[in-house]
Amino acid sequence: MFYKEEKNGTVIYKSTLLHVRHGFSTRVGGGSDGEVPGLNLGYCRGNSMCTVNENRRIFAEVCGVTEHLERHVFATAKQIHSARVEYVTATTADADFVADGFVTDIPGVPIGVKCADCVPILLYEAGAGVAAAVHAGWRGTASGIAAVAVERMCRLGAVRSRIRAAIGPSICSRCFTVGEDFKDEFRTLAARSPHPKMRIGAEDMINLYISRGDDGRLRCSLQSVNERLLEMAGIGAVDRADICTFENEGEFWSHRRDGEKRGVTGALIAL
Repeated sequence: MFYKEEKNGTVIYKSTLLHVRHGFSTRVGGGSDGEVPGLNLGYCRGNSMCTVNENRRIFAEVCGVTEHLERHVFATAKQIHSARVEYVTATTADADFVADGFVTDIPGVPIGVKCADCVPILLYEAGAGVAAAVHAGWRGTASGIAAVAVERMCRLGAVRSRIRAAIGPSICSRCFTVGEDFKDEFRTLAARSPHPKMRIGAEDMINLYISRGDDGRLRCSLQSVNERLLEMAGIGAVDRADICTFENEGEFWSHRRDGEKRGVTGALIAL
């Protein structure tokens, strides 16, 4: 179950399933200057670098993370809507990654991803001490990044049945309308997925989670696809926020709703 936590005016969401330091940010809090007021965690959004760094520090502290707060505050990347998941250590945490997911088994090394409608997923396996953070846009979702992150965790000693996952606030199927060619594009990406579960299960997911609304337009539930994929990957339990970033303007930015004039939220986890 998801719940809110507030500290000094900054509001985040957490999951009762993850017994580890973590959080999903909102736009509420922070000290952004310039064009984007609120807890903006993204550079090049109309705020100064100093302000964004301070916002990242504030978010990390509300999550309970106070160590390893260096240049980027938590490991982040140029996100490219891929299935690429990188391993992060204390010496590489401030590197300029190009990826959409991170995995670590190093205590005190925060890992995080940025979102503004896409699906943030945090994963944790307590016994092995392994965590992962995933940014799953529709391309990353179709490419099976959630299942790829599970496999990367297992390589580090995680037992898949003990992995717990939290799917954070993201755009819901009511608001995520797609074009008529979306099924074919989804099918093409799934066929190229590095994970066999995505390749095998894609057609069922297309039939289940891409549907036509009353207005005749196609809609896709990215949360449902990722939840199903995680279940197919064999993990122990999944918690899903079911909070739509598009519909909840007071708490979240939305790329679909706001375009480029918006901030960026994030998801963070640290052993």
